[in-house]
Amino acid sequence: MSISIAIVIPTRNRPHEAMMAVRALAAQDAPLEIFLCDNSASARPLRDFCRRFPRVTYLRPEREVAMGRNWDWAINEAMRLSSATHFSIHYDRKVSVPGAWAALADIAAAHPDTLISFPVDHIGHEPPPLRLWQTPWTGKVFGVSTRRVSTLVSTGCVTEICHALPVFSNCFVPRRILESVRERFDTVCDSIAPDGAFMCRFFTFEDEYLHYDRPLGILHASLRSNGLGYLRGKGGDFADFVRLSGNESWLDAAPVPGINLGNNMLYHEYELVRRGSGRKLPPFDRPAILRDLGSALRWIAEPALAEELTAVLRAAGWDGEPPQPLPGQTREQAMYQRAMQWRIRWLRKKPETITGFSFRSDRQALKWALRYPRKPQQDHQHLALLEPRDLTR
Repeated sequence: MSISIAIVIPTRNRPHEAMMAVRALAAQDAPLEIFLCDNSASARPLRDFCRRFPRVTYLRPEREVAMGRNWDWAINEAMRLSSATHFSIHYDRKVSVPGAWAALADIAAAHPDTLISFPVDHIGHEPPPLRLWQTPWTGKVFGVSTRRVSTLVSTGCVTEICHALPVFSNCFVPRRILESVRERFDTVCDSIAPDGAFMCRFFTFEDEYLHYDRPLGILHASLRSNGLGYLRGKGGDFADFVRLSGNESWLDAAPVPGINLGNNMLYHEYELVRRGSGRKLPPFDRPAILRDLGSALRWIAEPALAEELTAVLRAAGWDGEPPQPLPGQTREQAMYQRAMQWRIRWLRKKPETITGFSFRSDRQALKWALRYPRKPQQDHQHLALLEPRDLTR
């Protein structure tokens, strides 16, 4: 089957990052329609930039809106304006690797009615220093049961399977699935956390999705990250995210309502969908969820906030011990990596992986990440919890 692709890039006050995302997509060796949805305070920088690219359409809501509403409006506008068979949400902080979308299109052509997920690498400054993290991968295509994944989410195993979760920004979605989600839930992803809202809605009516086990992009600009600001309790664009989202009924469906901790935001979206879908998702294993939330205390930057959240968890029934803070890089590790970087640069020794290597800037880390991707491995132990079906044999 012949497929066509539309990619939506929602953005807010990140013109530099959004431009990088557009340039990387425009250079792909696959025919893509690109829709840049600008929810920024000022339209001019990105509107003028988009005029340079014939395949890029500039979108802008009537006013500044919450992230979930912006994503939902943007995907619906793209579906209205484009005849594409498949759609994807693309973070403005993500750079797609060369050849990524052509490979994905080939898989979709063989499985045109099935959602396809994929992992990404990322560059992050927490814990310091700024480091590149590359996920293990095989290059294979796997079938994954949505029932199995929803059960793992309900038992607090989100972190262990995060690279293979079909969150909206790591998916290649057939039009008919988007239409089905919209028909059943009125919107595609309009909620506090649109990534997770779409995923949980998808779980309620599809039995399986495909996972293409190869990183197709690199997340960067972690200093601007909403998600990291949420995890740490400060930083990034999280304060702006909360302001636009509004504070009424904040995470009220979560297992521990109202607190910003670990996967609690995703759990909120999961429970909202579970309640609204005739209980088609498994209920939470509360002790397991509390253990998962307790483990996320290691991300909290402020000691006073960590103590406050610990008290809230204990009142909710958690009886664990607060984990140690995330470790930084040791002096010995830094010296080893500098030596390895020298060998790579001057002796032209191609490394097996540079995951965990530290860099001076996002630009330097991106350059190395694109030049030295992690090599594939034969086994898929990193996906074992999902119990996937290998479809590449």
